Amino acid sequence: MNKLILALSTVPITTLLSAGFGVYALKFLRRLKLGQHIREDGPQSHLAKGGTPTMGGIIFLLPALLVTLFFAKLTLHTLVILLIVLLIGGLGFYDDLQKILLRNNKGITPRQKLVGQAGIGALLGLYLMFGVQGFQPILDIPMMGIQIPLSWAYLPFVMFFFTATTNSVNLTDGLDGLASTVAIISLAAMSSLLILQGGLDDPGRFAGIVLGLSTLGGCLGFLWYNSHPAQVFMGDTGSLSLGGILSVMACLGHLELWFAIIGLVFVAEALSVMIQVTWYKRTKKRIFRMSPLHHHFELGGWKETQVVNRFGIVAFMLAFISVLGYYASHLPKALPSATGVTPWF
Repeated sequence: MNKLILALSTVPITTLLSAGFGVYALKFLRRLKLGQHIREDGPQSHLAKGGTPTMGGIIFLLPALLVTLFFAKLTLHTLVILLIVLLIGGLGFYDDLQKILLRNNKGITPRQKLVGQAGIGALLGLYLMFGVQGFQPILDIPMMGIQIPLSWAYLPFVMFFFTATTNSVNLTDGLDGLASTVAIISLAAMSSLLILQGGLDDPGRFAGIVLGLSTLGGCLGFLWYNSHPAQVFMGDTGSLSLGGILSVMACLGHLELWFAIIGLVFVAEALSVMIQVTWYKRTKKRIFRMSPLHHHFELGGWKETQVVNRFGIVAFMLAFISVLGYYASHLPKALPSATGVTPWF
């Protein structure tokens, strides 16, 4: 079977699997009363969402992992990248569980979360540097076709990138369907870039393509229950997993800085929190009405669905520009090579 068709077929398969699995997962979460505790200092309109089942990330995560195992070549490489996703998803699951048990929205401490994220990021970096034959620790500069060798600096860079990405996706998960919508667009763009790199003929990148497209389909199925008004939240179980999957895909293709453009909505959400906290500590004044950024627009009069739709439009334009920019800066120079980029496997 053509590998492109094989990879793309995972999208409808995981969409149906996650949508079907969601029926039973939702009943199970409700039966256990695993409801979300809403932050008291957030928008008052969100208090009505209290008790909505959380940990819903399992609805798209489990089907995506199973489909990846089935469609990607079952190698040590595939198992390792899935293990990375499971580890970060497990950290999110533990955080969600603590929130439920403690009956608040705090969960594990920020330091514990950062240590866990950085540690998993270190495992990813070490595996790529020492476990993947021919892998080059380089940094690809967007739009310029320039690659900078990082040598040993690659490890702390991956740790930072993994932590920043998982946190930014986590912070974006604050409105019904927002994180899912932006993630779907980002996963499509990241998968496209890996395909443009010749990933269909590269076992290492092909596993990332299948993982990305499987997760895309899973998120579509999850949106059936997560769109406004949400019947379930993905929780940290889902948001950290999504961030981990996007991080793995980016690192497999040296697309870390490209993701900063594709996922600029995620980046802006994280920066808004950092800016707000830093400025408030210094001046006792706020720059945004409320952070993360989506709450700023919500308190400015945008309806929740408007914020999600408009952020989605911005994400789509960024993804389109990134794919076009990658093709313009990489593929023409690589011709007449059939794959565009020399595989590192």
